[in-house]
Amino acid sequence: MSSKPHYFAIGIFVLAATALGLVGIVLISSDAMSSPENFVETYVDESVQGIEVGTPFKLRGVKVGSVCKIAMVSAVYETDKMYVMIRVALDRDAMDFEEKSLETRVREQVKRGLRFKLVPQGITGLSFLEADLFPDTDSDPLVIDWDPDFIYVPSTPATMTLISRSLEKLSAQLDTLDLTAIGNNIEAITSNLNVSVEHVEELTGNAARASDEVIGNIRIASADLPTITSNLTETTEQLEALITSSDRDVDQVLSNLRYITDDARELIRMLKRHPGMLLSEPPDANLSTGGRK
Repeated sequence: MSSKPHYFAIGIFVLAATALGLVGIVLISSDAMSSPENFVETYVDESVQGIEVGTPFKLRGVKVGSVCKIAMVSAVYETDKMYVMIRVALDRDAMDFEEKSLETRVREQVKRGLRFKLVPQGITGLSFLEADLFPDTDSDPLVIDWDPDFIYVPSTPATMTLISRSLEKLSAQLDTLDLTAIGNNIEAITSNLNVSVEHVEELTGNAARASDEVIGNIRIASADLPTITSNLTETTEQLEALITSSDRDVDQVLSNLRYITDDARELIRMLKRHPGMLLSEPPDANLSTGGRK
């Protein structure tokens, strides 16, 4: 009988502790998510395998919240779109909401290229949701035909999704290729290359033969170079001698012209003085010396 109150007290204590724990969880949750401003959501047109409720939400690698709901868009809004909705609960302690309202700040960042993106965590198969600026992204925001209940941030496809889509496009393009025609073209190109190589080899051989002939001519000219040099030297000496001899002859001619000019001048002078000397003896004068004794 004495042990029954003891178990009863333990039971009361466990129940009270459990109730307090539940109340604390409810209070914490209600305090963190009481305002609609603490929620943002996005929609993706791809698989969300790897994330679940409670998955971390990071802003440029910093955890600022967690995923609180994942559902098909058609289960939340009236639409036929096959998008997946991801709703995120933000942590007030990790973000500052004092200067401006969250909606205003988020809309400003969306204009700058803010997007949500699924990022894989290594090779575990798990992923997390990350927000970052992608101003140069080529993907347009998804078309939506409903009014979101919370702040909406567009998404951009995950890296693996982009790679998968690129591979699918490449595969589709490869399927449209005529491999037989390509093979025939490659064979024709190879044949043309072989012909071109043969022409190049022929030209190379001709060039080599021409080079050998030129080298032979150069060697012959080099052997005759001393003789040519000697002949050139001898010719130069003969020209110098001829020029020297010509100079002497020119001097003699000029001297004779000078004497003749002097005599002619003296003759004219004497004729002016003695006009009759043409009919008689000339005066006693030496014409060859210009009248000088």
